[in-house]
Amino acid sequence: MSTADAGKVQKTVAEDVRTRLIDSWFPCTAVDEACSTPAGSGRNEKAIFPWFASRPIAQARAAVLTTLLPADDTMRPHVEAAVRSGSAGALDRLSRVVRENYGGRDPVVLDLFSGRGIIPLEAARLGVTSVGTDLSPVATLAGRLLADWPLRDWNSEPSLPFDGSADEEGQVKGTHRLADDARVLHQEIGIRVRRALTKHYPPDASGRLPWGYLWAVSMPCDHCRRRFPLIGSLVLRHPYEKTFDAGQSLQLAVEGDKWRAEVVDGTPTGQPTYTSAGKKGKSARCLFCGHIHSLETVKAKGFAGQYRDEPLAVADFGENPDKKNETKKIFRVLREDERHAALEVNWNDLNKIGSLSPVPDEDIPPNNVHTVQASGYGYLNYGQLMGARQTFHFGTIAQTIRECYAEMVEAGVSTEYSQALVSYAASTLARMTRRATRGARLHSHGNSSGSGQNRVQIGDVFTNEASLSFQFDYFEAGIGDGPGTWGSIAETGLKPLATHLRGLTGRPARLRRANAMAIPYRDGTVDAVICDPPYYDMIEYADASDYYYVWIRRILAEIQPDLFGEDIGTVVGSNLQNKDDEIIVRRVYNGGVKHDREFYENSLSKAFKEAKRVLRSDGHLVVVFGHSDPEAWKRLLAALHDAGFVITSSWPSRTENSHTGVASIKVTVTIGCRVAPTKRSVATAAQVDREVTEAVKSAVRDWERDGLAFTDQLMASIGQGMEVYGKYSKILKPDGSEAELDRYLTLSRVAVRDAMALKLDELPLETFDKRTRFAVFWLRLNGLTTISKGESRFLAQADSLSFDDVRARLLKESNRGFKLRLDPPESVSTDSSTIEVARAMAGAWDEGGTEAVASVIATAEFAPNDPHLWAVVGEMVTQLPPSDKAAKALTAIQRNVHAISSLAQRAADTAMPSSTQLTFANLLEESS
Repeated sequence: MSTADAGKVQKTVAEDVRTRLIDSWFPCTAVDEACSTPAGSGRNEKAIFPWFASRPIAQARAAVLTTLLPADDTMRPHVEAAVRSGSAGALDRLSRVVRENYGGRDPVVLDLFSGRGIIPLEAARLGVTSVGTDLSPVATLAGRLLADWPLRDWNSEPSLPFDGSADEEGQVKGTHRLADDARVLHQEIGIRVRRALTKHYPPDASGRLPWGYLWAVSMPCDHCRRRFPLIGSLVLRHPYEKTFDAGQSLQLAVEGDKWRAEVVDGTPTGQPTYTSAGKKGKSARCLFCGHIHSLETVKAKGFAGQYRDEPLAVADFGENPDKKNETKKIFRVLREDERHAALEVNWNDLNKIGSLSPVPDEDIPPNNVHTVQASGYGYLNYGQLMGARQTFHFGTIAQTIRECYAEMVEAGVSTEYSQALVSYAASTLARMTRRATRGARLHSHGNSSGSGQNRVQIGDVFTNEASLSFQFDYFEAGIGDGPGTWGSIAETGLKPLATHLRGLTGRPARLRRANAMAIPYRDGTVDAVICDPPYYDMIEYADASDYYYVWIRRILAEIQPDLFGEDIGTVVGSNLQNKDDEIIVRRVYNGGVKHDREFYENSLSKAFKEAKRVLRSDGHLVVVFGHSDPEAWKRLLAALHDAGFVITSSWPSRTENSHTGVASIKVTVTIGCRVAPTKRSVATAAQVDREVTEAVKSAVRDWERDGLAFTDQLMASIGQGMEVYGKYSKILKPDGSEAELDRYLTLSRVAVRDAMALKLDELPLETFDKRTRFAVFWLRLNGLTTISKGESRFLAQADSLSFDDVRARLLKESNRGFKLRLDPPESVSTDSSTIEVARAMAGAWDEGGTEAVASVIATAEFAPNDPHLWAVVGEMVTQLPPSDKAAKALTAIQRNVHAISSLAQRAADTAMPSSTQLTFANLLEESS
């Protein structure tokens, strides 16, 4: 945008500053495209600190820009360019327009659920006053790492008191002070930790430190009383034909009452001792007598304190025959000195932090096995999630970071800068825990045939965004080089930090810990609240991040007491994060506050009322939300309405995919809101029904012009429907009761569907039966893909069908979700829907040709030339891939329509009783 263009835009800013770009437009397509690029995905930012349910940065950028910019169409191309590139130049030009739009002052933007700080970061890039609050101290720290400290000027700070912090002339190395000093600090920590722990991690014969160790838990057999290891896989490294690598595996040998692990070349010849037992879960087989122990028995051993950690093998380095002067990862048995060192640690070498123990002793909340799976096996506090030496290793790192902090402050480095630097080190420790507990497995790539590349690494302990895995054979990273080690994990954070800092401009955001239901700001002081609230029952944020919290506070309890002080943000008696005020639906009730659906809605409503309190009269609330469950949407929208907001728009972006490969959140929606007028009229449901339908159908024309996909139009319709709904204080039905909110969620989606003009031989859509409308709608929308239960329920509601109406009759269920059934139903009758008759016709064609198809039509008592039936047949042929079995059959039926119609008429003339059902067991008999 040229200076002249910017000036022209500034002159055309509407006097009504309530109007914003988001009210009429959002760069949906640009966001969709940017989400798959480095500039828009947010992957780099996420690498600095792990947080949950992270949104692509492009969506946050678009939400901030469209909320602060005026409703001027000339802004659109410039916003799209900024969303796609994220360049400082593009954002700087738009920031001038934002400032002019607010009369020359810097607007205040608040995110009251700031999480890792993506929205505050994007506001900070524009140079506005950016504020973020979050209940979790871990999330608040993540926000500071991303949106506060990187935007400060640290160039006046003295050099760090460690070797390598300055070059010969005393100048800071590299291009950014924070990135360079963070690297120096990490190197110093690595050197000190290695020096302190060498006696516990002896070097190999060549003097090199191994990169890791494989462990297993053993337990006594109920039958022979001998102790045996629980091992789920004997593979160490798969073979790889391309490099003539035979691979390596474990072999378990037995001598009397003793067992030992041997490392052999090739694929495993024995069987693991802890394997799946079908529907009953896993079971353990004694290595000595073969006795099988059920999963319940195995767990009971843990609660009885009968587990023991056993070192199995060393992960070392060997010469790579294919590449000179390079090494490859190999495995070997432990030497006796290594075995002794692995089992002996001296806890007296670690110091307490105030009243905190040097390693975590906080109890894992009871019944929390869905988040921390190890707690279901008798590991009841966070320190027990690691083996003793591993826990000691992490305690040593935490102590070393504290020592470095004290030395920096003593050397004259400011407290603020020292806090920032050690916080990045604390982040590295937190990220290191992701590959460092009893859930960290040896991840051997490749396969037993040797056709795949066979690199090895350590797997992530998070099975999804909020569940910590557990297994008995786990992997421990060493103190030298290699996967999962301090140096390796540090590098995966320091590189993204340097990338993040490159070209970053703006004003530091202000991140603080606070309860969204009691925002610590005065009335009417905020111009825009832009937030990404907790997602209903998807993630229990505090429970998942307690895993980080217990370790981070052992570094920062006395360094950042506002976040990690012993009396800050903790649940009384547990020393964990505050969960009572966490706005989620909790799967397990552990006592205290019950986090059910009503709690979620009421608490979210309180938070939005707080947002309304701090907003200026012309302020906007923008909510980013994504969930596949209609109940979650209902609760969110009810909370907004209850808090006194009117929804003005909703804009979908395709940003999410579940770990199973099924779209659990197909779209994330950015919802624009304004404070509702003080005086609103009362309306009848019939009146509002018409207004919603007309508003949505009118908007569809604009969405189609803008290229918005049909699925996305369904989500965007929420804004149109809710805007009409929010205009009235009450909406009354004929019986005097108030119309429910979800009535208009459904009606909005129906209006989109009706406006999409399916053109089923030009027949009005409403003349088809409900189940057929549902199936045709599904086919148009999803084809043959599997979708989640929540989205399936949404589609059923559009035709006023309960999910039970369609679940088995029209949909096929799997553990991945639901897909449309195309197989023939078990029977057809006069009660069959048109879509079921069409499916039956396809099945009948394969069984008995024209006569069988005619029998189906006659049995269902359809007229042979029924336009609805043949329209559905045509629609299925059009929508299904030509190779599909049903499509092939229906295509053949279309080619024989005249013969089938004649046969069906003849069958109808025989007056088959209407109560008769035609089953496919007797289909051939009937047709012959």
